[in-house]
Amino acid sequence: MNALLTSFRQTLGSLPLVGLLYGVTLALGLLAALPLYNTLKAEDQNSLSFLNLLNGFDYTVFSDFMHRSERAISPLMSVGRWLGVLYVFLSVFVAGGILWRFSQLSGLRQTVPFQGGTFLSACGQYVGRFLRLFGVTFLFVLAGAGIWLVTGSLVSIALSDSMTERGLFWVGLLFFVLFVLTATLLLCIGDYAKVLMFREDEQNAFRAFGRAGRIVRGNLGKTYGPYWLLIGIGASLFAVYFLLDDLITMRNWPTILIMLVVQQALVFARVGLKVWSLGTAYRVYETAAHV
Repeated sequence: MNALLTSFRQTLGSLPLVGLLYGVTLALGLLAALPLYNTLKAEDQNSLSFLNLLNGFDYTVFSDFMHRSERAISPLMSVGRWLGVLYVFLSVFVAGGILWRFSQLSGLRQTVPFQGGTFLSACGQYVGRFLRLFGVTFLFVLAGAGIWLVTGSLVSIALSDSMTERGLFWVGLLFFVLFVLTATLLLCIGDYAKVLMFREDEQNAFRAFGRAGRIVRGNLGKTYGPYWLLIGIGASLFAVYFLLDDLITMRNWPTILIMLVVQQALVFARVGLKVWSLGTAYRVYETAAHV
């Protein structure tokens, strides 16, 4: 808990870093949103049916629009997918800079000014090894998904004659929860592997992942516990957003502007949570037993 609070204070002291990452996220969003807006504006043909979307999602309106304008929308969907890939790459790219920032603040009682040039230099220095680590983590998550999918399917087939549909649903839900727990544990290990590669100058992604796995397993409450706590905070923020979305119906420009501010505040908070999570891993690693 001390590591969690310390990293939170240091995250608050690194708001220029959070702001920079938020700006990059916003720029990526605008690269997709502005062309999509212009295309929708050209394709709606002044139809009043889109006003129905102010009251919530209307599948009929969406289906009719996609049937009529699919040829114009499809290229934008492809651009969105590539921007998603770029976002994943940037998430890996900035990890080295985030860890550099927390190493800069290690043991200091006062905030050190954020230096953008040094941050980018640290990002570039570690991006290669972190990309390899991303591949290793993805392989383990994929393997975990495959194991629980196959096991769940076999169990469901074996029990299909003796259980009701509700019973089979709970069986499927159980294996889905097991997959989520496995995936989040592996992603948590991946974060600690980043810290290990940064702190120990480790180059081998598989070896770093294995060592990080032993550290997480030996300090499960200190590592996996805060990881799930931060996931819970993120889920709570989404719950608050959806609650506000129900309370503030976007019927006019003032309410649309309010929800836009709420949405961007949520994006900023999510970026801050990402920085906080990696900072917590850095602080915990400093006190965890090295294996």
